[in-house]
Amino acid sequence: MKKYIFIVCALLMAPLANAANDFKEGVEYKVVQEVASNEPVVSEFFSYVCPHCDSFEPLMAKLEARIPDMQLKKIPVAFLGGDMGPVLQRAHGAAALLKAEDKIAPVLFDAMIRAKKKPNNLKDIKALFVANDIAAEKFDSVVNSFVLNGMIGQYDKATQRFDIRSTPTVIVKDKYELDMSEIGSEERFYQVVEYLLAKD
Repeated sequence: MKKYIFIVCALLMAPLANAANDFKEGVEYKVVQEVASNEPVVSEFFSYVCPHCDSFEPLMAKLEARIPDMQLKKIPVAFLGGDMGPVLQRAHGAAALLKAEDKIAPVLFDAMIRAKKKPNNLKDIKALFVANDIAAEKFDSVVNSFVLNGMIGQYDKATQRFDIRSTPTVIVKDKYELDMSEIGSEERFYQVVEYLLAKD
């Protein structure tokens, strides 16, 4: 089975024999907040201009299937992509409000990473939505709405709270940040998340 890229080089295929009690603070994860959430929440900070985030998408989908009661928060950051960073935040929020994330997310990744002519502004983003069966009127109804502006404020607040500086970054229970370079394999990624969800 294909293994997906976690960070700049590649995710090393480490042995799967390590038990959960081998996971150590300062190795596979670090503590970034004192108090953990009572909810089984996993936050993924990402950007549509980040190829590694694109490669990470199937792993997060598998994680959701593996842990059905997990609450996945996908949080787009504004600091990547230059002027398009905030625009892509808005695009993500619009897709979420229109319940079209599963349809639009792959389109945005493809447009920002692989397309020869990349979107340059919100008008170009709107054209992508319309080309993928989202009515222009529906896009317009949410893209500058009070609700979406509030969502963007929450994205930025979370990015600042956890001092996010790179993507993808995964935070478990609002307390533990995973170190992708130390985890070593796709299976261990799932195991570390399960281990941290069970802590506290």
